[in-house]
Amino acid sequence: MRNFFVLAGIALVMLFHLSCSPDEEQTEIENPITGELLTGLNAAPLLGDVVLENMYEDEARKLTDKTPVQIVTVLEGTSRVVLEARFRGVRDFGFGFPLYECELMDESAEAMGGIAAGMSGSPVGPPGRIMGALAYGNGFAKAPTRFWVTSIDAMEATIDHQPLGEFLEQEPVAAAPAAGINATYVPVKTPVMITGIQSHRIQELSSHLSDSRYNFVELFADIAGAPAAPPLGTSQRLAPGDMIGAAIATGDIVNSIGFGTVTQIYDDKFVAFGHPFFYDGQSALPVYKAVVNGIVPNLLASYKSASAYGKPIGTITKDLTPAIVGEFGAPPPMIPVKVSYHPANSATAIEKHHQVAYGQESFIPIVAAITLDALRMEFSNSTIEGSVTLQFQETDTVYTEPFRRASSVAFLDVLTNVDQIVQSFSNTLSNSAGKATLKAVSISITDKPQIAKAEISEVVAPEEIMPGESITVSITLVPHWSTAGAERTIQREVTLEVPEDFPAGETNINVAASALDLFADLGPLGPPPGDIPIPDFGFDFGGFGEDEEKPVPTTLDELIKQMEEDQMDPGLITVTLTPPGLGGFPGLPPDLLPPEGFLPPEGFLPPEDGEMPEDDDEDGDGDGGIPGDFPFPEGFPPLDGLTLPEDMEPPEPVEVELIIDGFIVTGSRDATVMIKGEEMGEGIAPMEGEAPMEPAEPAEEE
Repeated sequence: MRNFFVLAGIALVMLFHLSCSPDEEQTEIENPITGELLTGLNAAPLLGDVVLENMYEDEARKLTDKTPVQIVTVLEGTSRVVLEARFRGVRDFGFGFPLYECELMDESAEAMGGIAAGMSGSPVGPPGRIMGALAYGNGFAKAPTRFWVTSIDAMEATIDHQPLGEFLEQEPVAAAPAAGINATYVPVKTPVMITGIQSHRIQELSSHLSDSRYNFVELFADIAGAPAAPPLGTSQRLAPGDMIGAAIATGDIVNSIGFGTVTQIYDDKFVAFGHPFFYDGQSALPVYKAVVNGIVPNLLASYKSASAYGKPIGTITKDLTPAIVGEFGAPPPMIPVKVSYHPANSATAIEKHHQVAYGQESFIPIVAAITLDALRMEFSNSTIEGSVTLQFQETDTVYTEPFRRASSVAFLDVLTNVDQIVQSFSNTLSNSAGKATLKAVSISITDKPQIAKAEISEVVAPEEIMPGESITVSITLVPHWSTAGAERTIQREVTLEVPEDFPAGETNINVAASALDLFADLGPLGPPPGDIPIPDFGFDFGGFGEDEEKPVPTTLDELIKQMEEDQMDPGLITVTLTPPGLGGFPGLPPDLLPPEGFLPPEGFLPPEDGEMPEDDDEDGDGDGGIPGDFPFPEGFPPLDGLTLPEDMEPPEPVEVELIIDGFIVTGSRDATVMIKGEEMGEGIAPMEGEAPMEPAEPAEEE
């Protein structure tokens, strides 16, 4: 007897263990319906393993107008019910497959909200048959509500359809583009429930995700958690009309799951939704069974309140125009994402762990931003310092990129900065160097109440500089009052080494922040520092001022190395001594300057209106139209098209960099300086082997 109790106890422990997720303890929930229907609902229950036979297009086209049909769906709990409707005709909308127009005839269902988001995929057909899936409807509808059904023929075709993503793993072959949707009526959208997000963030998040990829979903701020334990008495098997949830992200705070209905089962596969989820083609989303917590009425379009439960039962493998395709079995691998939040009032970081589905890397910044927002618990100005660390399956090289941003909306700052970093690798349009499959992501965020901004206010430099000497440039910055010290300013000094051959003349020393602060007054909607491209004005001075050309990365390791080299600290200041210039051109050395008192000939001065006369350069000397009788001083080198002699390298600017640690530096200031030359004011230096030239006589005034 004693052994019996021991064995019984072990069996109970094993059963309990098998009913819970290995990753986290799941809360047990109850099934709101156990065979009983909602009060006042006329729908009949669909109990047991009812098999629904397919009705294909050729047979569906023979149905007469107003033929009774049924919708199989879940309105509450996990029990399937049958709603009455009727067939109104076949509509060839040009999708490449027909849609069947129907109207809902169940008054009690209409009273609950009619066709609701989350019903997409519900089987529709005469009793015992499936002609297709409820997929499209219209907003602000009045009874009887019209809806449109995707044919089961088109949905079955998705099972064997090869999405574009699979072609990347094979030899390149020509592929026809996928069919697009241009429908008069909107899809019965898939409700995507996002936990952890505050309701006022949904609009901001929707703006961030405002592209065609999200036309088939609607975001909801949900008060729920991770998938719970299965309701008592439920089966993990799927049947037509069952509710499922496709997980984009799951974890400690953020759970983003889209809910819809299964249309038909095919051995180890199933089709659902009747329209795309994200339109991704190839997909890898874990799929759960779901429980419906009722229909939520809405003037535009009602929706099902649903929750996923249990362990994943399979994977959504394809996401195409007519349907999504799922396969039963082990769930797909996901990307582990760790978010560490360092609050201002604590020395201990708070760590939260999540998983994001492959193909949904754009949700990694969403997970980070929502986690920050949830842990922060307030809406206030601050400075956010963060770093993103990415590990890849294709290389052991780890990439880390820091960011710093001060503004009023930390949520958006984290969202945009993390998104920029992740998309540099995961977006195949941005990354042409090499496939980058994320193996793990770690995001660290430090929150500071001080506004760590400092603006360059003054530059002090010597008025006269001799080539070959070292000069000291003093820089004054004014920080934000929240970070200012007792002296209210930040003082820094840098040393410039002026080359001995640096050209003479008047020029300036420019002290500038690394990133333009063009969006300083645009608030949180402006891009983070470093995102603002500096325009290329097309100036070409034979290499003067140009950045060194970098090789195009051809591997993932080369891309990582180049991105590391391109990282720019927002506290970076660049101090530049520019060679003296004439009209924006590099300055000429003293031996190429015209003699003192030299004047151009009569008629060569530009007219008073500033317009230069047109010149056809008839003499063909390539000098830009300078008259042939122009009286250059004897020995003066020919300009030859206003280019410098081949044996003379253009002068390079002198640059020094300085970093103000922990700050975001803005602004720019200049100091005017005179580069003194040994022969300045003594005319032009003689050519080799020639006697010194006498200054030209000034032209007489008329």
